[in-house]
Amino acid sequence: MSTSPAQALFTGTDPDADGFWAAVVDGELQLRRCTRCGTCFVLPLPSCPECAAEPELIRSAGRGSLYTWVVVHHAFDEDLARQVPYVVGAIELDEGARIFARVEGIDLAALDADVRLRATYPSDPERPPIVFVPEGGGVS
Repeated sequence: MSTSPAQALFTGTDPDADGFWAAVVDGELQLRRCTRCGTCFVLPLPSCPECAAEPELIRSAGRGSLYTWVVVHHAFDEDLARQVPYVVGAIELDEGARIFARVEGIDLAALDADVRLRATYPSDPERPPIVFVPEGGGVS
């Protein structure tokens, strides 16, 4: 039985981060939303980065717009070297949080701010645990 990319990220020592990755294994992206100011964020923090109030867990629809990106032409990790060029983007989720993730299934010339993307959760151990693809299609 192979381990999914997200399962490989379980530490067993960080209940916040482990809970995030457990949701990813189930094909779900969880966010934290501040109960006081409404700020949404992805980081598994125990309090809001804006006002320090307690957050609640919410389920993201996994959709958003490309905010910015970088095309990686030289991988510093040998395991990623055969995958270059690849795109890492900052995706602004519809809920307001930003997440950094691989962007696939889009021609490099078509990369543009505000391209609509949706999250996918590959089970292939050679791929990242969360990949964003164009909302109208793409690989999974």
